[in-house]
Amino acid sequence: MRKSLLVVWGLFVGSMCANAAAQYMTVEQKNGEKFSFLLDDKPVITYSNGDLVVNGSTATSYAISGVKNYHFTENDQSGVVNLDADVLRIVSVDENTVRVENASAGLQVVLYDAKGVQVLDAVADQAGVATVGLPDQKGVYVLSVGKKSFKLIRK
Repeated sequence: MRKSLLVVWGLFVGSMCANAAAQYMTVEQKNGEKFSFLLDDKPVITYSNGDLVVNGSTATSYAISGVKNYHFTENDQSGVVNLDADVLRIVSVDENTVRVENASAGLQVVLYDAKGVQVLDAVADQAGVATVGLPDQKGVYVLSVGKKSFKLIRK
């Protein structure tokens, strides 16, 4: 009995330690800005031309002279709030395509021109995703997703 209690206690402590593992890499700059990267995304850290580069992107490149330190933390230190999984998102895939995410399955997504004429439509799949191709003509469009509408400008 005592041995089984020790085993259960050991498993409990082990699971608590595993949950306390670092989940983010945070880059802290001398000006006080902080940028956190989720370790599950497996960020790649390199040094190039005097810069600390994360993921090989120029958007995540920091001059070594401006980096105070980088360290591993349990939570996001950047102050950026993650979106809830159920928040409706409109994502620009490329210059010709817009994707709606987190819509209800089967929800109709309609694109109207400035005159109110329906141009294109799509239906959200089981994952709540609908992809809408934009027309070639420049102008203002309205993307209707259920009871919500969004203004899109094609330049």
